[in-house]
Amino acid sequence: MFNRNVIALTVALSFAMTAPAITVLLGGVVGSLLAPDPKWATLPVALMVIGGATTSFPAAHLMRLIGRKFGFILAAFIGIAAGLLAAYAIHRGVFSLFCMASLLIGVQTAFVQQYRFAAAESVSLNKASNAISFMMLGGIVAAYLGPEVATLLTQQFGEQLYVGSFIGLSLLMSGTVAALFFYQNTTFHCSPNEKPAPARKARQIITQPLFITAISASAAGVAVMGFIMTVTPLSMHLHNGFSVEDTASVIQSHIVAMYLPSLVSGHLVARFGYYNMMIAGTFAMLSCISIALWDVSFLHYWGALVLLGIGWNFLFISGTTALAHTHRDSEKYTAQAINDGTVFGFQALAALSAGAILHAFDWQTIQWLCVPPLLILLLWLVYQKQVTPLSSEVLVD
Repeated sequence: MFNRNVIALTVALSFAMTAPAITVLLGGVVGSLLAPDPKWATLPVALMVIGGATTSFPAAHLMRLIGRKFGFILAAFIGIAAGLLAAYAIHRGVFSLFCMASLLIGVQTAFVQQYRFAAAESVSLNKASNAISFMMLGGIVAAYLGPEVATLLTQQFGEQLYVGSFIGLSLLMSGTVAALFFYQNTTFHCSPNEKPAPARKARQIITQPLFITAISASAAGVAVMGFIMTVTPLSMHLHNGFSVEDTASVIQSHIVAMYLPSLVSGHLVARFGYYNMMIAGTFAMLSCISIALWDVSFLHYWGALVLLGIGWNFLFISGTTALAHTHRDSEKYTAQAINDGTVFGFQALAALSAGAILHAFDWQTIQWLCVPPLLILLLWLVYQKQVTPLSSEVLVD
């Protein structure tokens, strides 16, 4: 049974991840209503990702100074403010304010992404993959809770659609604050009598083959996932005429698929090693693209987005687990900041370009553009697996 920290983070994540879930579901739709040009419809979603990418380094530095607990609580209050600002922006019909609110949700998400590091630090190193996967189960709750609240409150303010959805977002963020009061700043990776090893230079950390592998797997998974997921609501609802409810159902299923495999993915990483799980995640994403290219029926959207979520889960958890084996405790904030800054930087680039590419081309073009980076990652993983001893990548409790 996991300790209080992991449980508190799991509950906090259940509320905290509703913010990006709601923004992904409604950001493009609201953007299409407020933006001066249709090609800017996905800008709010892209700005959410950009907010996360640009805040990764400051978030890590701030938590080094004030501790993870106060950093996480501060982020939750930023999420509350962002939801209220988004509601006001919709009420007033101001696209720039809605974009600013989305950016703030990204700032909040940058802190939330570091929950996984906090979970790993709360247990012994050989249990890190299980702690990360258990904590990420909170995303399943968020997958249903966020879109359900957003859909339920869509018409709460009459003709001003979606104002209530973002007020609901702020209310959900208050649950994050409550859960985080049970979290304590703790790390068990160093014995009390053990002198911490001195920190190395950043160059020495990032040139390790395993660090490159970890960051590449996470970056490819997050970027491809963000590229496809960002435009799915637009492609379904605006281009192919599916209802908001059908679109919400696909997004919900996708987010569940991102987190439900966490029931077993931590154990699978420990059993089969992170290279095998990264390869499995890459194949899941390539399968997603095949289904998305096949047709644009509801079942094809659903199947593609489910496989996209599974692929993301395998790549993200195995990448995060591998990352934990590339740095000393004294280097964790540096390594984690470099990792998240790079990973979510690629996601921001993907999300920022996705809307314009969909507007200029089509859904199929989005899929084809994802194939080259996945094939490059697959070749790198196969090569690294051949030169890496099995004993160094399989984690035994």
